Amino acid sequence: MVRLTAAIGLVGLLQLFIFGLQARRLRQTIKKMDEIAKGQTKDMQASISEATRSASAMEGVAQSLVLTTNSNEQSVSISREIADRQKLITVLSSRAYLYAGLHMATYQDADHVFEIRAFLANRGNTPAYNVTFKATLALLPSPIPDDFEFPLPADTAGTSVSFMAPGVTKLITRGLPERVPDEDVEAIKRGRPPRCLAMWGIVDYQDAFKEPRVLKFAFSVSWIGWVAGKGVDKDGNPLPENALSHDTNHHNEAS
Repeated sequence: MVRLTAAIGLVGLLQLFIFGLQARRLRQTIKKMDEIAKGQTKDMQASISEATRSASAMEGVAQSLVLTTNSNEQSVSISREIADRQKLITVLSSRAYLYAGLHMATYQDADHVFEIRAFLANRGNTPAYNVTFKATLALLPSPIPDDFEFPLPADTAGTSVSFMAPGVTKLITRGLPERVPDEDVEAIKRGRPPRCLAMWGIVDYQDAFKEPRVLKFAFSVSWIGWVAGKGVDKDGNPLPENALSHDTNHHNEAS
């Protein structure tokens, strides 16, 4: 019994030693795992910090891309505006410009009725194509009313479709369809009320860029009388009186 008790006690001591050794190793293992966990936490924190820095950097790159995109859009817009303006300048400097004005006028006398001859000139740098016009001559109230519409009946149209190169001039002649009373001639010649002699018209054409263009013109005509004794030449023959045109307040515009 003594030996058996001693053996049991020895086994218990051996188990106690083994348990103590296992407990020590367990503590060492737990401590190691704790150190590893702390190291992983530091690594994870470093990784998170690095990811944060990368995200901030990417945000900066994105903002830079937005600024670059906006700058490119502005550059494209400016370039387009410059191109459009250059195109407009080219058209304005190169297109045809038709202009109408007084060429000569004849007043009524024993052999003539009132008649006006207007010129139509291309003052631009390229031809005018498909040129057509309507024009008429009439006696209007003097001064011409602001609401006068300058009508152009169908029978006032020209009979041709013309091509006008730069510098070319054509003439448009219109006369009153009938004579006026002789006692009214002097007042009409001087442009005095109640009536004045006026010519107006519309010209349609295309420029070299195939754009449709319109010219509207209207003017009245009067004659400057000679000072007594001055209206003759060196041989005593009467000199013609000079005719002047006066643009009306309306119906003078162009596209």
